[in-house]
Amino acid sequence: MSARRRIATYFAVLLFFSHMGDPTGLTRIPLLFMLKDHLHAAPAAVAVFEAITQIPVYCAVLFGLARDLWSPLGHRDRGYFVLAAPVAIACYLWLAYVPLTYLHLVGGILVATMAYQMLDAASTALVAAFAHREGASGRLNALTETVANVVNILSVIAGGWMISHLASQKIFLLAAGFTIPIFVQAFWMPGVMPDAPSDEPQQAPKNLRQLFQNLIPQGRRLWPVAAVLLLYNFSPGWYTPLFYFLTDKVHLSSEAFGLCRAVQYGATLLATTIYGVLCSRLPLSKLLWLSVTINIAPGFLYLLIRGTIGAVLVSGAVGLFTGFVMVALFDMLTRCSPRGLEGSATAIGYSVFGLAGAVGDVIGSIVYARAGFTPCLVMDAVATALILPILPRLPYSTMSTTDHSLPAGA
Repeated sequence: MSARRRIATYFAVLLFFSHMGDPTGLTRIPLLFMLKDHLHAAPAAVAVFEAITQIPVYCAVLFGLARDLWSPLGHRDRGYFVLAAPVAIACYLWLAYVPLTYLHLVGGILVATMAYQMLDAASTALVAAFAHREGASGRLNALTETVANVVNILSVIAGGWMISHLASQKIFLLAAGFTIPIFVQAFWMPGVMPDAPSDEPQQAPKNLRQLFQNLIPQGRRLWPVAAVLLLYNFSPGWYTPLFYFLTDKVHLSSEAFGLCRAVQYGATLLATTIYGVLCSRLPLSKLLWLSVTINIAPGFLYLLIRGTIGAVLVSGAVGLFTGFVMVALFDMLTRCSPRGLEGSATAIGYSVFGLAGAVGDVIGSIVYARAGFTPCLVMDAVATALILPILPRLPYSTMSTTDHSLPAGA
């Protein structure tokens, strides 16, 4: 097997199980229905649950800082797989054998998310380091989004079925089972991966003070990236309000809701495949302008839904639009992450992205309960449109190149 294929296989396997075992993966749909139907939680309570359990995502920068400073067990990113995976497994096993209550769900999922955030910081930094070395950020981000969307399709189809056919105990046991391979993969590393100390760049920080001395000068380069990620994921209409709109107003069953999400992720998968081709032909700047523009108002398509068939068709259209912009945004983040600081820089992006999503969801849930779904979509469209004036402030030297023209090690 060629070195390129070994690397693709390694990342594909790692990302598959990371996304599948994550609380936002296989358990995502079952958790929503556990809260809504079993615990009879109102939209605001569901949004609060999401906001609390996603606290580690808002604090992703701390996990990124840890990754850049500390090499556990002397094995850099693989050391985090050894330490964090068992914590997530323990959380799922605990949830499987305690009574199903709101507080138990909050506590167990919060700690599991914390463990997975450490795993994500390590795996994302590993992708960024290799992308820098090989000049392949667009293709690697396309691979990342492709795997994520394959997992999303499997998760929503399985999740909609599981909530109707499996007890919560078995659902959490399955999540624990999907986390085990991440621990195992810590002991498999293709020889061409940037894991050995000799592969670490000269500017890699040795302590917290040096890390900030290296990172602060990059703020001018990173702030517009963070602003774009914040505005895009401030989505008051896309999470809890959309879930309640489709299940309460459109009256979709859990299986139909899972089917809609699966179709959306399938369309997103197609969009990431298209991006993987275009990123070597068009500069990132053009791809960003195109993807942001077409994502200003697709949410209003949901207002046209009158039944399951319409929901499926709209979900497919929305998936094409959102899938393209997502891979473009994280290609932008990867390219703008300085070498030696991949963990910190990418974590800043993920922190902002996660925090914006949580704040938008809480605000959207309150607005939905008082004024309905349409005002939520209006706020989302305005936030996305505000990205356009920021795009010219992104670093020109990075945005003006294609994936193919990026120099190896840039």
